[in-house]
Amino acid sequence: MSRARIYEKSGLEQEQINPVHWPSVDESSIKEPMRTNYIQRKKAVYMYFSRDRLEKIQEVTGVSPRNLRRLVQRCMQYDRDGVVLGFRGLIPQKNVKLYQLDVFNKKQNNDRKTGEFNRFLDIHPDIRELIEDLYLGRKNRSLEPVMKVKHVHKRFIEECRLKGVTYSDYPLNTEWMGYKAVQRYLKQLALQNFRKSVARHGNDAMQKARHVGEETQNHISKLFPFQEVQFDAHRIDGFFAVDLTTPDGDLVTKLLERFWILTIIDVATRNILGYSISLSKEYSASDVMHCVRNSVMPHKQLELTILGLSYHSVGGFPSEKFPELTWAVWDVICLDNAKSHYANMVKDRLDNLIGCFMNLGPVALPMRRGIIERFFKTLEENGFHRLPNTTGSGPNDPRRNNPEEKALRLNITYDHLKQLIDVLISNYNGTPHGGIYHQTPLELLEKRMTTTGLMPRRLEEAKRSELLFMQTTQKRTVRGSLKSGKKPYIQFEGVEYRSERLANSAYLLNTELVLHVNVDDLRTLKAFLPDGSEFGYLTAAGRWSLTAHSLQTRKAINSLVQRKLLHYTTWDDPIFIYTDYLMRTKKSRNMTNKITQVHEVSKYEPSNLPLEQTQLLEESHRHSKLLDNAREEQLKREKINEMDVYDQLLKQFKTKSL
Repeated sequence: MSRARIYEKSGLEQEQINPVHWPSVDESSIKEPMRTNYIQRKKAVYMYFSRDRLEKIQEVTGVSPRNLRRLVQRCMQYDRDGVVLGFRGLIPQKNVKLYQLDVFNKKQNNDRKTGEFNRFLDIHPDIRELIEDLYLGRKNRSLEPVMKVKHVHKRFIEECRLKGVTYSDYPLNTEWMGYKAVQRYLKQLALQNFRKSVARHGNDAMQKARHVGEETQNHISKLFPFQEVQFDAHRIDGFFAVDLTTPDGDLVTKLLERFWILTIIDVATRNILGYSISLSKEYSASDVMHCVRNSVMPHKQLELTILGLSYHSVGGFPSEKFPELTWAVWDVICLDNAKSHYANMVKDRLDNLIGCFMNLGPVALPMRRGIIERFFKTLEENGFHRLPNTTGSGPNDPRRNNPEEKALRLNITYDHLKQLIDVLISNYNGTPHGGIYHQTPLELLEKRMTTTGLMPRRLEEAKRSELLFMQTTQKRTVRGSLKSGKKPYIQFEGVEYRSERLANSAYLLNTELVLHVNVDDLRTLKAFLPDGSEFGYLTAAGRWSLTAHSLQTRKAINSLVQRKLLHYTTWDDPIFIYTDYLMRTKKSRNMTNKITQVHEVSKYEPSNLPLEQTQLLEESHRHSKLLDNAREEQLKREKINEMDVYDQLLKQFKTKSL
């Protein structure tokens, strides 16, 4: 074979020979060991396009030259949509051609049943789901607390008979009717679902499984920066005001109910890495991830408007003072047993994005998080409790003196609070601390980095996007109908999502897609095929794509619509209708906090929004503007027609009168 590279052949498009333009792959969707195989293949292809020698590529990645050329050719192929296959061609066991059965080469030993059980479950996935649910105790398939294997097998046989399996078919044609196969399958299932399966052996085993390795985490050395951090939330001891616009256009000042501040502190150096503010009655998983995001991303100082308030020159956040700590991440994070900490999004992002261990602590046992608790006490004494609008440490605190009335009279606003918190934390990091021998946290951090020479881990370049922190994964089925002519679409939280490519992909009907959802902005979703291949962005239908809104706001609107308390037309922006409803409803609890939270989300714009996503949102705004203009023209014409009819009737009336 010629030594010329495959991509040097004539007649190839630029998108075929440039891996930068190839569609990406959601590597987390690929199961092991295929994921490792895929990564090695991807590395080999990159080295091939970098003109490394084939012998070196094989030595580094284990991919032979012959197999490498085959993989490169697969990547350069086009799929059925006319898009280059790209890195999707490296996914192990991915079929790039339609399978055709060769009956002449089919060889099967009828005396052996190896693989028959798995083949049977592939044909009947509902039976597979049944035996797994029965064994793991999911979906209330049985009232039996812990079902034994022999009883699961009995239900398995009953289901086979209901499916019409005869005694000449597998598994009824075997001596034990597939009992051993069911036993082996459930044993492997138990190993793959360790935490769920140990519940079959009692609460003691379940407790040990939940907190395995806890002792090691609680007693590790805490000398190195970012080795261990602590997270906690504290309700702000004070009332604050906010200016809102009524549906009639008037500006009114309302009082915010008490809300939360969430922080992350480095145990070794006592530095506050970042914080976030939650306006909710109880902070959620997204609020936790806001704090994590702000602790990892480079911090920027706020523009101060309070007279006399200033940042100390010796203070600051670690990412501000030390460029080498931008995008630095930790190894262990300690949290309490709040419900939001168990959310799937929190676990997934801390594991797959940050790459840290979670120390949630045993249930009903105190966590060793005295460091962050002490910080909150310092924040109260040096900050909130010195304000005239403070609530103090309790109802009987003498510092509590009509905080609601003073917050409104002195106009102590939510914007003032954000500035105050940022300055207090920045100055705290530059203030001598008794727990670290009267050094400032920033001084100690600099010493530890220079003396030990151990630098914290930094987030990989590919993961340095603020959008990834608020991302969760959902699965939805592509809907549509050839019979009714409705083009393919995705339904997510009561709203249809569409794209031009999806509308022209009728072959995906009834296919379950993986969606990457930014819970802070539901205007667009990123879709992936079941094998992990990137499909593209989908845009929310109608006016849902105009104003950025969170998953929490979407659910609140849908709840009001279902209860017939809220109504909007296709011409209305649901977010504006929702805020107007809250302003008009006097009985709405926490109304001011909800409206302020919606406004904060709508104003937030990520700095690194992908170009494709930006173009889709701009196109949606242009389309909405054109519809508004068309509607205004139509209303003008209707008004003119009404005036003409009125003039004609008036003339007829005058004629008859004469």
